[in-house]
Amino acid sequence: MVFGIGTDIVEIERIKKSHLEYGDKFLKRIFTQEEIDYCLKKENPYPSLAVRFASKEALVKAAHLGRNHTHTWTDVSVEVNPEGIPHVFLFNELKKHLQSTRIHLSVSHSHSYATAVVIIEK
Repeated sequence: MVFGIGTDIVEIERIKKSHLEYGDKFLKRIFTQEEIDYCLKKENPYPSLAVRFASKEALVKAAHLGRNHTHTWTDVSVEVNPEGIPHVFLFNELKKHLQSTRIHLSVSHSHSYATAVVIIEK
């Protein structure tokens, strides 16, 4: 049974500007160390960072988390398996909140935008 659907779209340039303005502080606030390491290995890390940001936003929408929920951005990690398929990993309170669910993630990006769709099943 579908519990929730969330989608998000992000301007890649916005992520780039935030990183250039705030540096590693921005990255560490939003992304796990694994996500940072993976993305910064790329010649242009910003599409990959933007896809992960959009994924986190889409997950929050699909999970029906209000502003009062105590999750942090780093309670969600988007990692890619060897076949190139993205998967969501959850930590802390968010993992407990969504423990008996199945999460589906689809991502894409163009030159300017990154998008993600999350479907949560219970």
